[in-house]
Amino acid sequence: MTTENSADGIMRDSIDIGSGVRLYYEEKGKGRPVVFLHGVWGSSRFFQRQISWFGDRYRTIAVDFRGHGRSSMTLHGQTVETYAQDLHAFLAALGIVEPVLVGWSMGSFVIWDHYRQFGKCDIKAMVNIDQSPTDYKWADEPRGFITFEMLRDWLVATQTNRNELAKAIVPMMFKDPITDADFRWMYDEMIRAPEAIAGAILYDQSVRNFASVITGFPMPTLLCFGADEAMQTLESARWIQAACQNARLEVFEHSNHCPFLEETDRFNAVVDAYIRELD
Repeated sequence: MTTENSADGIMRDSIDIGSGVRLYYEEKGKGRPVVFLHGVWGSSRFFQRQISWFGDRYRTIAVDFRGHGRSSMTLHGQTVETYAQDLHAFLAALGIVEPVLVGWSMGSFVIWDHYRQFGKCDIKAMVNIDQSPTDYKWADEPRGFITFEMLRDWLVATQTNRNELAKAIVPMMFKDPITDADFRWMYDEMIRAPEAIAGAILYDQSVRNFASVITGFPMPTLLCFGADEAMQTLESARWIQAACQNARLEVFEHSNHCPFLEETDRFNAVVDAYIRELD
């Protein structure tokens, strides 16, 4: 059922994309579609500071992947590959043409996998928010930050003490301490999924490596990386910039993994300028 908050003008709805899966989304505005895609255990709520701002300038949409937020909590399909298929169906169902896809963390994996499966389609450009080609520290890709031991411990904690793990992960994403209020809503969003779903997608996204997809990637790409390298590295960002056909790097000096939350005003302005330049 469609609902609209008259105070902020944001439409909140869910749409059936087939196989009994409904994806929740929030939408505001008209014009060039700008679609925000969240990270693992995240949701559209993480883009609350973008939906209204960009909604005054573009057709702005933020969607919850299956197994996240307010979308269907299916026990199947909790993989980056399936999320990319869901994205493809979602864009078609809403008649979204020539969108700019903004992927934060795992959201960028979904965009790269969408290209791997479906090609460029009519996607105008990609914005990558602080995501390297892989999170895992492979032998031939040491820039990842997740070791085997870390992944093992996180998967065990997801099944035995997931709430405490979420409490530990939230502050890891930020350069500076966040407010208690911000911590609370982020934590609440990150524990929405049952442990079985949370563990499945944590493993799947952690062991993905999109280096081969990124090499020669034709889609115009804006890289928005935090200078604090607690999670992702600027070395990886520069590798992506060199590997793509058309990529630009913007470094956010006062951010870690969430420049859209840590430096909201600058992030919004940078992405807005990039989209206007595309048009």
